[in-house]
Amino acid sequence: MDKVKMAACGVDCNECGQYKITSEHDLKEAEGLVCWFRSMGWIGENEGTEAIMKKAPLCKGCWNITDDCFWKCIGGSCGLRTCCEEMKINHCGECGDFPCEHYKEFADENNDWHKKAMEHLMSLRTNA
Repeated sequence: MDKVKMAACGVDCNECGQYKITSEHDLKEAEGLVCWFRSMGWIGENEGTEAIMKKAPLCKGCWNITDDCFWKCIGGSCGLRTCCEEMKINHCGECGDFPCEHYKEFADENNDWHKKAMEHLMSLRTNA
């Protein structure tokens, strides 16, 4: 998988609505994120897909964060990505200490995306 299309944590950008909105201007993906954006306070109660699209670029991928990205993976300060950069690896799954305590905390955040990312990296390790 292209480094640009997989986050250091193992999230597959090709499956991410925010990445698709940015890279493909995908209105269907924006529609699917309306409730979440409202719940986070990023758009108003009466706003919809148009408001989300105005925030683009939402995400250009973990390895291509720029100042104009809305998401920036927690302000561009993702410890997992920083660790991968320091170790000169493409993703956490390439690390001999995977899954480390920091990654386990990330995967245990009751977030299906994070759990799926860990499963993805585990499968890459077993298929290598």
